[in-house]
Amino acid sequence: MPAPSNSLGYFSAFAPVTTEERQRLHPDGLPFALTGIAATEPQPARSAVVICFHGFTAMPYVVTPVARAIASVGLAAAGPLLPGHGWRDRADQEREFSKITRQSLLAAARAEVQRAREQYDFVAVYGDSMGGAIALSLAAEGLVDACAVTAPALCLPFRGAVLARYLGWLNFSVPKKYRRQFYAPCYQFENSRAGRALWELARHARAGLDRVSCPVFAAHSHRDRTVNYCASEWVRDRVRGPVEVQWFDRSGHVLPLDVQGPEVAAAVARFFRQRFAEFCDRQRAEFVSSNRSLDSDTHEPAQGRWVADGGSQADHSQTLPLDAWAY
Repeated sequence: MPAPSNSLGYFSAFAPVTTEERQRLHPDGLPFALTGIAATEPQPARSAVVICFHGFTAMPYVVTPVARAIASVGLAAAGPLLPGHGWRDRADQEREFSKITRQSLLAAARAEVQRAREQYDFVAVYGDSMGGAIALSLAAEGLVDACAVTAPALCLPFRGAVLARYLGWLNFSVPKKYRRQFYAPCYQFENSRAGRALWELARHARAGLDRVSCPVFAAHSHRDRTVNYCASEWVRDRVRGPVEVQWFDRSGHVLPLDVQGPEVAAAVARFFRQRFAEFCDRQRAEFVSSNRSLDSDTHEPAQGRWVADGGSQADHSQTLPLDAWAY
């Protein structure tokens, strides 16, 4: 029986995947880690990472366009595989997917942020759909420095919400019905218990919006038929911190892979680059203030030095082949 090598049931982007696990996982379900491409100008003398969370029944592949854009502006990007997702065989998929809960999804996400904090000074999160609900939940807990979401799953379609609420205690799977113009690897079914977990997660994230104080970016489409665009309006109206919302109305629900995917990825990357620059400016101001305090006490010139430019634009001529960063 398959099982991740950690007790939380997910595959971290900061830990290797064993050979046995790779054989059981879908090729597009592998976690990934991207190092920020070296910039042509000096970068702020701090380190930063953005953890990218995929959506319901989806795989890390869906968020890789955004992760690549983030890496292209000099920040690291990491994509874990969330509990119950990414298995290759249908039997494994149905068994593991039916086990997920709101608590297990959030516990895995918190653990990934904790791993990141051990290595990076600036830790931000990005999430698509269900991943957006997870990202906003972490932001409400004050665990991250910035948060971006695309089509955040703060509400479910009426039929899905009713089924999840009243039949979620059962365990059955039904085939998906969708038609897409692009490749988006995911499970070909939905599960009642997993649907209940998503419904609870959406309610949890929605209830926590007024506790989010970090900067937030939200992208959505008014044509989204899976998660109503009112979800991003809730983010705009309820989050306490600064919020930026952009609309990409030539796309549908899966924004990173749809027709405006490159524009979405660039907007998210630009948001994080700017937030990281502000973070570095605050750190520099605190450093200078500390040195001035020392100088007034000792009557000697402060010797501290800080190198920062506010997050320069990276060299976009470099590319990141999939095989170079998936493991």
